Amino acid sequence: MVQQLFTQGFLFDFQTVLDYGQSILSVGQELLKTLLENRPLNTKTVQAQMNRHFHGTAAEGTWQWKDAYEAVEVAAILYLRQKGLSENPLEQLQLLKSLCPTHSRRTQEQIQLQQFSTPLPLAYLVAMAGQVTSDDLVLEPSAGTGILAQFAKLQGASLMLNELAEGRTKILRRLFPGTPLFSVNAEQINDYLAGKTQPSVMLMNPPFSASPKISSRNPDATPRHINSALQRLADGGRLVTITANWFSPANPSWRETFVRWQEKA
Repeated sequence: MVQQLFTQGFLFDFQTVLDYGQSILSVGQELLKTLLENRPLNTKTVQAQMNRHFHGTAAEGTWQWKDAYEAVEVAAILYLRQKGLSENPLEQLQLLKSLCPTHSRRTQEQIQLQQFSTPLPLAYLVAMAGQVTSDDLVLEPSAGTGILAQFAKLQGASLMLNELAEGRTKILRRLFPGTPLFSVNAEQINDYLAGKTQPSVMLMNPPFSASPKISSRNPDATPRHINSALQRLADGGRLVTITANWFSPANPSWRETFVRWQEKA
């Protein structure tokens, strides 16, 4: 919901006035200062910066806590760009995670589309499992704010990004300028990116059982994301994905899916 003002007979929508992506980036840059001092980002600090850069409060409808959490993730990404990874990256990332507020307030859209971000330590492990190097072209098909992509970037890889949510796409455009960015349903990523350069690595944390325009639970979402990503992957490439524990070859419901994938992966 965006705050609207009626002034002299005209309706002003703040989203047309503010550059959403730039506003989130600006908040992230301010929050970064606190993280660099190893101080926790409390609610008061986050609220103050959101109010400042969105020219209003959450109570007035100028921003939602979903937006604030996106800004915190941007701050964490900026932290990694500035500090890099230490000799004990998991310990470093656990500390950084502990300084950031938990996502305790979610919108109905986030829940319905399962827009849950990857925890920093887990994102690091995904990139390590992908054995990302500076020779790789890495695609994150469900990019969110680009956490997985940032760990690939730390290894010197080139990036391609895809994110369906409009707000997050605006953030990615500001946070990863010049990076090829698409905004399509990643369940059909291979079809949409036909003719584009094939990535050598895919790093994924797709919705486990949610699909756009489908209100009910859809467990087929996970295999659709993975199957389309495998089709887009370059020969000899690597795909690392986070899935629910029920999606396993040990589960009789999905065994045939994994057997079929072995024909090409």
